Amino acid sequence: MKCSIGANNDLKPIDDEKLRLAAETLKAVAHPVRLRIIEILEKGEKSVTQICAKLGTKQSLTSQQLNRMKDKGVLNSRREGNLVYYSIANPRVIKVIHCIRQSAEDL
Repeated sequence: MKCSIGANNDLKPIDDEKLRLAAETLKAVAHPVRLRIIEILEKGEKSVTQICAKLGTKQSLTSQQLNRMKDKGVLNSRREGNLVYYSIANPRVIKVIHCIRQSAEDL
């Protein structure tokens, strides 16, 4: 997946509702831990325990960040016994990560 970054004078203005939805999505992921979680989940569904292990963070912090993204429709969750698994609900978020990755290479 590629991100097209740069000036394109042929683009039409974005309507207000789409701008509002984009802003809500960006706010939902606008934190370094949440961006890292998206990167982890980009490869597929993971349990909270697996995500904590990859992040090196406490479960309470990780769960707080996961719930915030779930509440905003960025993530899905499902329970299997004592474990809760998370996956990406909104594939557009992966495009955001790819754009961030591409932009970071230019820094």
